[in-house]
Amino acid sequence: MASSRKKPVKKAAKVPKPRVRKTVENDETCLQKHAWQWVTREYPALLIFHVANERKGSIGAVMHFKRMGVLPGVSDFLAFPMNGRKVAVELKDDEGDQDPAQVTFQKRWERTGGVYFIVRTLEEFQGVINGVMLFG
Repeated sequence: MASSRKKPVKKAAKVPKPRVRKTVENDETCLQKHAWQWVTREYPALLIFHVANERKGSIGAVMHFKRMGVLPGVSDFLAFPMNGRKVAVELKDDEGDQDPAQVTFQKRWERTGGVYFIVRTLEEFQGVINGVMLFG
């Protein structure tokens, strides 16, 4: 007599993706730290700051920060050189793209006369800041 129970089907084992070692060249967080260290050393008088708006958490926490004015999509750094320019710098790793909120922020920022840069390496960040400070 044949059994009416079905045999369990074995799931194929997931093959993990090879991990890419993150460095200053391809990791956004590492790039951010190096950019901050460089800019505060080279231009200590420059008003520049990181906007910590990538808060994650419970729905309650997200709503709390939204009510406090956290704006999705704000660039990683905002800088205000003494020449009156407004500069937004968005850091991306070598594969990162802007999300819709970042695109919206860029458009709003540029409508106010600000300049917006997307940089992927420390050298690009240095070039942007050097250019802004030199040519305003």
